[in-house]
Amino acid sequence: MGGLFDGAVAFLDRRQLTSVWLPLTAFLAALITVAASGMGWGRTLTWWNGLAGETRILLVLGSVLVTVLAGQLLAVARPALIRWYEGYWPNLRPLRPLRMALLARHLAAQSVRRAADTDLFLGYPRTAQRTLPTRLGNVLRAAEEHGDRYGMDAMTVWPRLYTVLPDPFLASFAQAATAMETAVMISFLGGAFAVVGGTLAVLILPGTGAGCCVWGGALVAALGYREAVRAARPYAQLIRSAFDVHRFLLLEAMRLRLPESPAQERAQWEQLGKLWYRGTPDYDRIPALRYPASRETSPEPSRLVTSGALVPVKAVPVAPAPVRTGRGFPVRSLLAGAVVLAGAGAAVTAPALGPDGEVRATRDLPAFHVLVPSDLTGEGTDRLSGHYTVKPVAKGTSPSDLGPPLGSALTGRVALSVPVNAARVQRGQVVSLRTAQGTFGGLLALDVLDKGALVVAVPAADLDALSRGLDAGPVRLVLPVG
Repeated sequence: MGGLFDGAVAFLDRRQLTSVWLPLTAFLAALITVAASGMGWGRTLTWWNGLAGETRILLVLGSVLVTVLAGQLLAVARPALIRWYEGYWPNLRPLRPLRMALLARHLAAQSVRRAADTDLFLGYPRTAQRTLPTRLGNVLRAAEEHGDRYGMDAMTVWPRLYTVLPDPFLASFAQAATAMETAVMISFLGGAFAVVGGTLAVLILPGTGAGCCVWGGALVAALGYREAVRAARPYAQLIRSAFDVHRFLLLEAMRLRLPESPAQERAQWEQLGKLWYRGTPDYDRIPALRYPASRETSPEPSRLVTSGALVPVKAVPVAPAPVRTGRGFPVRSLLAGAVVLAGAGAAVTAPALGPDGEVRATRDLPAFHVLVPSDLTGEGTDRLSGHYTVKPVAKGTSPSDLGPPLGSALTGRVALSVPVNAARVQRGQVVSLRTAQGTFGGLLALDVLDKGALVVAVPAADLDALSRGLDAGPVRLVLPVG
């Protein structure tokens, strides 16, 4: 098993292992836990122990393969997922009210953006037109704007600058990016568990368990998003550092001459951006690209840089977007209320949608009681008649763990716990016990307990003799051949 895990880890790079595969494995393990809890841990362990060794290996291999493939798909979708968390949402009618409500809240904070307030200055873009509906998006967009002060278009320059960044910087950047991506993935899978795990819990768990799945998944989603915002701050600072400290590495890699003044630098980056996007710079500003000068002829002086005063550029006034400075729409309160109501709805609905439909016990039922129609009420009671209860069932609740339909086969029998290892025994199976007082056959296995004990249905006539045999010495379990 260790070699299998090592092979899976070797297939994935370290960043993908941390940010995708481990959260996905935890998500699938949580779903398996919900399913095992609904089936009953004793029954699940009995089923697992009853499988052949080859079947177990195939199931483990299949689980690893499914996890790796799902992780690869999530890794491909990770950039789109992060953009969704940033607030780049499609212009769909159902999303417009949420977008407007979140924008109003962030516009109110962005309107008082001051350099003295580090949280607002580094957390929001300079203009209201560039504000996004999520805090994560505003933190990253504020970092993208950092290249504007040098005349760069960050979206154009960054993919090219990244290829020439030094290895120590790339190591720090990868660590910061992994932290943010992991938090986003945890948040997404937490929300997915609230929906998928909550739906599964409604079908197979009691009400409290279903509500806890919904609330727990929503809590993980909220905490993951908050951690993503926190991790985005050092990530954004490293983007700013790359522009501030290493931008000239890109010019050197392109064999271009470095600028000698801020005006030259802004003109150079502006023309490079046009060259990359349009395929050609402005015809009258080609010297601003600052190609290497020829050794044979002196470079023609650029008309953009002079020793005198710079010609001022007239700013074009842009009408500011309307900013709602009052108290924003209580989006978070409404979302929290929706999650609470969803969990409460799951808790209330779960018993009615359990594995036995709307069946309820009409009275308190003891363990190992054979069900009859008068014991239950609701739709589907006929199909449960003849089954027996494995655990006590309180009045008004739905029986969640039932044994096979043995019916009249249990008439005249008494349930007895026997200390034997019954790992391969199934409920309803006929077994025999070999004791110092003889062999007792025809016993019906009712349940396999977690601590190596088997509950069997013993004919009342054999109860005393079997009890003496249990007290006389060790007991051996005998299973039928085949």
